[in-house]
Amino acid sequence: METAAIPIEVKHTIGDLRFRKGLSLEQAAEDMKSVGIKTSDKTLGRWEKDSSVLSWNQMQKFAEYYEIPLDYIFFGPNNAFSEK
Repeated sequence: METAAIPIEVKHTIGDLRFRKGLSLEQAAEDMKSVGIKTSDKTLGRWEKDSSVLSWNQMQKFAEYYEIPLDYIFFGPNNAFSEK
C-alpha cells in the first residue's frame, strides 16, 4: 500500500518552525498538546524527515500551534496567500 509523501516544502517548514522557536523535539511534542496534537518526539522527528505522513487535521493544528496561516506550511512565507 502506497502512502503519499509530505511535500518537501512541508517537512522542511515544520522542522524550520520548530527550530526558529528554539524548541527541541521533546519540548515541541509536549507543547503541541496545548492545541490537541498528541505526539511523541519520535513521531515529530519522522514528520520532519518525511518518513511519516501528517493528516490534514494535524497540519491545521500545526498552523494553530505556530500561529501561522495554513498556506505557509505548504508555500513558505513568500507566497501570494500569506498575510504580510
